[in-house]
Amino acid sequence: MIFAAETEERSLHVFPDAETATAYVDGLDVESTLWRFWDDDGSPLQPEFTIPNKRGLFRAQTGIYRLVPVSSGHQEFLWAALQQIRQVIGELPFTDVRAVKEYLVRGSGGMTSAV
Repeated sequence: MIFAAETEERSLHVFPDAETATAYVDGLDVESTLWRFWDDDGSPLQPEFTIPNKRGLFRAQTGIYRLVPVSSGHQEFLWAALQQIRQVIGELPFTDVRAVKEYLVRGSGGMTSAV
């Protein structure tokens, strides 16, 4: 499971796997930090470009990236980021923020934060 937040619309997309997420989210948008990613336990992920984006005078070509665990620096876990989310876009049961919180609580062995 991969969670991806589109930062301008403040929507959280739920994808079954990283391949589906990276196919959906354009590399140009990722590079411009319009998207943030987390794995199935809510840990932050970062894009790692294997083929960089290319920009020319009149056109741009999207690169190819993969999602890897954040290696350094402070990154926000999904639980905290959910406070900014307006809508959740995913298949059942992921239809709202509450459902995502319940999933995180179950996956973490009963996280102590309230749902």
